[in-house]
Amino acid sequence: MKREPEVNAAGGTLAVVGLGNPLFAKGFRESTGYTGPLFVDAEGLAYRAVALGRLRLWNLLSFRMIRNAIRARKEGFRQGKVEGDPWQLGGTLVVAPGDRLVYAWRNKNADDDAPIDEVIAALSKATA
Repeated sequence: MKREPEVNAAGGTLAVVGLGNPLFAKGFRESTGYTGPLFVDAEGLAYRAVALGRLRLWNLLSFRMIRNAIRARKEGFRQGKVEGDPWQLGGTLVVAPGDRLVYAWRNKNADDDAPIDEVIAALSKATA
């Protein structure tokens, strides 16, 4: 969300798809301040359609995950109530006009986010 103005400037719109029931959307908006398009996929159909992976137990026990969890806690982030499937990993997609998938990042861990500079570059190329 911090770089959403860059996404908009490149011709895109940030949209969030989350697991859980529709009450998830209200809680997500309240906790994050996100005001853009927000969709709830209670059955995980979108996640399966783009082949997003699943978290494995050994991912939770990795040094990287533990280090990042400690860092997040120090920065004031707390794990809230889990909505939907806690083992479902996320991803980042750039979909261009004509429903063309021009960029796909599939998380390998819960803390594995797409490099935002790559996302903005893909978006810029797709809308040029």
